[in-house]
Amino acid sequence: MGFPDAVLEQQRVEAAASFNIPLDPRTRGDLAVVVLLSVVYGIDLFAIGFMLWNRKYPPIKAKGPVLMACLFVCSVFWFIGDVQINGHAPLANTVFTSCRGFGIWVRVLLGICGVCAIVALRSYTLYHVFELQLPSRGLRFYAPLIAYILCIIVFGVVASALHASASAEYIPELDICSLAQPFKISVYAFVWATSVFVGLINWRIRHIKSSFNEAREMFIACAIVLGVLTFNTCMQFVHPNYPMQLRFRIASTVLDHVCCNALLWVIIGKPVVWCIFRRKTYLDKWTATLRMDGLQRMYEIESSGHTVEVLEPQSAYKAHDFYYYNTPEDKEHPSVYADMPADQLWQSEDDSRLSSVLPTVGPDSPGHTSMLGFESENRAVSWPEHYLGYANDRQLI
Repeated sequence: MGFPDAVLEQQRVEAAASFNIPLDPRTRGDLAVVVLLSVVYGIDLFAIGFMLWNRKYPPIKAKGPVLMACLFVCSVFWFIGDVQINGHAPLANTVFTSCRGFGIWVRVLLGICGVCAIVALRSYTLYHVFELQLPSRGLRFYAPLIAYILCIIVFGVVASALHASASAEYIPELDICSLAQPFKISVYAFVWATSVFVGLINWRIRHIKSSFNEAREMFIACAIVLGVLTFNTCMQFVHPNYPMQLRFRIASTVLDHVCCNALLWVIIGKPVVWCIFRRKTYLDKWTATLRMDGLQRMYEIESSGHTVEVLEPQSAYKAHDFYYYNTPEDKEHPSVYADMPADQLWQSEDDSRLSSVLPTVGPDSPGHTSMLGFESENRAVSWPEHYLGYANDRQLI
């Protein structure tokens, strides 16, 4: 990409003046934005590759590495579409003159809608696992995603079937793409319908009990998505010629992809960084947190005295699983609490096996939050040293 092409840019400025439209020529500022964001996405690519390589590391596996890789790919599609639709690169004599291909399919459907769909799917997964206590697989789980993908395909096919003047059209005199107003309204109505679904799913998971603040994490992700869509909508309808003005097109592209990267790193940042620098220490702390919260089965993780392993998915979390998987083995009474109702467990505090594992906290004490464990914010409870240290002699997988 040669910047700036003085002859081409002068022709564009003169053509815009004949339409009484102010146009800022492309400058090295456009090139700097493209190069800088390309470097950022290169760093993201390294992080995603590292995450996929270590996808069996339990803290990373809990984030859904394949889904996060898809989020990265959709963000890259969004970036490629922005480079074209915001006019950062010359379009003439390149594939970028296909405004419907890049402006609609790549930027809107695969990029913006893809990012929204992945955020919604992760929130929906948390809702299924922690609220409904159902496995995150099967036709019932994937049905909403399949329906949404079909909607995207139908929308894209209809957009491609329309005449260019009624959808997205390349204007050779200005070397830029232009969206017809009615079509632009339909595009953003579709995008906002997606974002409303994202907001509704995040509202449903606001009270879930998890060990690592996934609800807060997804609230931040949802806020980022809604914020960037609000900004994009305002730019499209308040300043419809924003790609022709340098400060607006740079602001739009930079904000889009700062938000996309923030969205990605809010979810994957902590486990990836800790896996690089303090792998075993973080795994020990992470697994001990699950033990204290009694949510190992929710995260499909089982830990014993020597190993940490990923479990086969379970359809529901049963009360006695906490005791079965989180207490030392009792060879004489291996299933003493296996079938005991949850409401009777606190009545057995005087039993030697139970009192050797659990802290002396009753239903009425300030630290008690549930029959099955303790909220992460209330971990000031005095747990026995042999229990809290139980994770320290494990081997890494």
